[in-house]
Amino acid sequence: MASRRCRGTGAPAHRLRLEGRPRAPFTRAPSPAATHRSGAAQTEKKLTDQARSALDAVTDRGGSMVESGVERVADGVHTRPGLTHGTAYKLTVVCAGKGIARIVVAPSGAGGEKTVPCDGSVVFERLAAEGALKVDVRGEPGAAGMIAWRINAA
Repeated sequence: MASRRCRGTGAPAHRLRLEGRPRAPFTRAPSPAATHRSGAAQTEKKLTDQARSALDAVTDRGGSMVESGVERVADGVHTRPGLTHGTAYKLTVVCAGKGIARIVVAPSGAGGEKTVPCDGSVVFERLAAEGALKVDVRGEPGAAGMIAWRINAA
């Protein structure tokens, strides 16, 4: 198939002038997937800011912070903090988004299990460092959003 050319100049058809104006360059609209990723990143940032703000509003500034972070509900929080034996600690968790997350502290005598609604509510859990601890915060099926958490000396 022959390419189209201007009769007068022989230039390729894509360089033709329309009504005395240069032809606008071809630009693609962002793909739906790219738009979705951009929207998801904005939502994630908004939820992160909400969770951090709620956590900062209630965290005791006098207690020394041991560990903290912000994670996606889908990823969960999984930490084995290096806590001093015989010392009491406070775990503060905020989930912003939708659904429910669950705090699970092992061994069970060191903490326990508690539900965290993903509505920006703040949940506290006392931790007793009697040995190696494992702290998990997992989203229940259908939960989505961001979890902000902090462990402070009590």
